Amino acid sequence: MNPTLVKNKSNLIFPVLIVFVYVLLTILSLNNCYFWDNIQQISKEAHWFYLTNFNSLLIPANSGAEIVATGYHPPLMGIMTAVLWKVFGYHMWVSHIFAFMWAVILVYNVWKLIRLLFPVNFMGWVMVVLLMESTLLTQFAIGSPDFILFTAFVISLRAVIERKPLLLSIGIFFLCCINMRGIFAGAILLIALYYFNYLQKYEKHTLRTFFKTMLPFLPTLIVLIAYFIYYFIGHGWFFSESTTTGHYSIPTGMSRIIKHFAEFGLRSIENGRFIIWFLGIYMAYLTYKSKTLLTQIEKVLLLLFLLFTGLYVLFIFITQMPFSARYFMPQFFILTILTLLGVIRFLDKRFTHFIFMLIICFELTGHFWIYPDKIAKSWDCTLAHLPYYGLRKECFNYIESEKLDYKEISAGFCLSGNSRYIDLTKNDKTVGSDIKCKYYLYSNISNVDDSLAKSFQNTQKWIPVKKFEKWPVFIIIYKNKGYTENLKL
Repeated sequence: MNPTLVKNKSNLIFPVLIVFVYVLLTILSLNNCYFWDNIQQISKEAHWFYLTNFNSLLIPANSGAEIVATGYHPPLMGIMTAVLWKVFGYHMWVSHIFAFMWAVILVYNVWKLIRLLFPVNFMGWVMVVLLMESTLLTQFAIGSPDFILFTAFVISLRAVIERKPLLLSIGIFFLCCINMRGIFAGAILLIALYYFNYLQKYEKHTLRTFFKTMLPFLPTLIVLIAYFIYYFIGHGWFFSESTTTGHYSIPTGMSRIIKHFAEFGLRSIENGRFIIWFLGIYMAYLTYKSKTLLTQIEKVLLLLFLLFTGLYVLFIFITQMPFSARYFMPQFFILTILTLLGVIRFLDKRFTHFIFMLIICFELTGHFWIYPDKIAKSWDCTLAHLPYYGLRKECFNYIESEKLDYKEISAGFCLSGNSRYIDLTKNDKTVGSDIKCKYYLYSNISNVDDSLAKSFQNTQKWIPVKKFEKWPVFIIIYKNKGYTENLKL
């Protein structure tokens, strides 16, 4: 190890601190149920392979089935989880320990990457800023596929900069086979690698050189082509049932585009991220004003950031897909690195550590961004959601103790569905999603429509039976008076 790194104790203290935080989150989350999109992207897809003993790669596409394929997301996450269940048992902790393994890989690769970019005395601080960001921590805590995707992106980025084709091939495989966003990220990394070769005049840029650059991407490309052809033959095009209001349909008017753009802006800067955007814009101004020449690596990072940003802006105009802060983790990672490089280069050294501490404080506030009820919250991007798991158990324990009929209970997102896929219970206990029910489980976690949330205030129709609350999360069991009256008739 570099003696300078050993002498500078902060470079050892900070990684230990980071690992401690990830270990603590693992312990706290070990038996937490699947949350948010993980119910579909991990649990349901894993159940298909687990219960069928991997007889088919094609998950059913029928929207009426209990287990439904997303299709455009390659099934690697479900396959890996099902294999882990077969080996270690059918338990929630399996997914969280698996996520911790990826966290160790992430910490190691971030360390290796920033060692190439930053002065030794700032490496520890940079690691804390990069790895303590609220969205990243929360994605880890819920064992999200996006955490693995992000780790694979960092591995691939390091491989591009260090020119490690085998490492790049491994990183690209996991990046592109986790979900569709990873495929876009892989294509962007290919462009960045080709640009890096151009800057270094690594070889003359011929068709042969391009295919040589493509070589680490080739195994994954072959796997993806084979899978999608197989999928199209079995199920047809992904979005054949898409409507004019579907996520992957063209926006219906300028007002929808403006709203989508506003959502993009909010998700980009929320949870304390706006401090990085503010400093990043200021650093860009100082770079332009001083006419500072960027290094080759900085040019590659800037290209990556611009390509990611351009891709997201394109999605504003060609889809109605709701944005989440987790979508922007690779882009924000690059922006943070570029910003911190600028802070170290342009600001007075006496204030640099203060700036780092300020950024860390803003990151901590990311767990306390609680919007008014009418603004949807990305609960999977803040640790503020953690009380949900305990409240969920209390709620369903109450349902069991009062012997309420599950057939008469409905709920919003996360609370509805089969407990087999959410909690890994051995029995099927399904909560519906139809509002025309005797009982409704209402929670701010579900981000229900404003009209539905408002209707619960109508005491002529809904009676609150029981409330479970621990700031900032609540779950309320409502009884439908109209349903009761209909039964009497």
